[in-house]
Amino acid sequence: MSNPQTPVAVASLLRHHNLLKQRQGLFQSRHVDFFRYKRFVRALNSSEYTSKSANQPDLYPPVHNDEDARKVFIELIKTQLVVPCKKLHSAECKDHGVKPNKDYPNLLLSDKATLQPDEYYTWNFNAKTFTDYLLVIGIVVGILAFVCYPLWPASMRRVVYYISLALLALIGVFFGIAILRFFVYLLSLAVCSEKGGFWMFPNLFEDCGVLESFKPLYGFGELECYSYLKKLKRRKRKTAQKTQ
Repeated sequence: MSNPQTPVAVASLLRHHNLLKQRQGLFQSRHVDFFRYKRFVRALNSSEYTSKSANQPDLYPPVHNDEDARKVFIELIKTQLVVPCKKLHSAECKDHGVKPNKDYPNLLLSDKATLQPDEYYTWNFNAKTFTDYLLVIGIVVGILAFVCYPLWPASMRRVVYYISLALLALIGVFFGIAILRFFVYLLSLAVCSEKGGFWMFPNLFEDCGVLESFKPLYGFGELECYSYLKKLKRRKRKTAQKTQ
């Protein structure tokens, strides 16, 4: 594998391949995708990789057997695009000073890669997307526009002034709703504490979309919030997979 661009090309092609069956875990306090080595071998034998290898064998080395797959994967390890890791069980988390997490397993860096079928690896690479380039262009344009603000026509500066006032008003309304819902919740505990209290916009501070934050208009306790319902769906999905 003489082409130095090969590891990056292979990683970019297979980074989100469905045959990897990747899961999310916590690696050094950040969310990462991890997979088993045998899944990567399957991805190397997929039709997508085979097609790329036939057209560009210098970038995507042909994989005819397990030894060829090992050579490709070793190059990814050498360039630190993937790193070996160990999935910790709940009891092991305490031994390594990390907090167990029910949703995201904790991963520990391994000092040796054995390339066993069930050995875990995590990505140390994220391919650049079209959205990333658009974001960079938008930031540069925004900085230039801000620097050139004194040169703007008076009409444009007036529009920006009114927009900024509108945004400040929206922020004020949001904080007003947050304070009001908290006081309503405290008052409701005297009447419906057995239901967990009454909440206006129970999903207001949940990790969901803007529109979903204001749906439903009211709810009781924490059993109707977005995070709890999402956790129930995840639990049902895991139960269904175990029964299959």
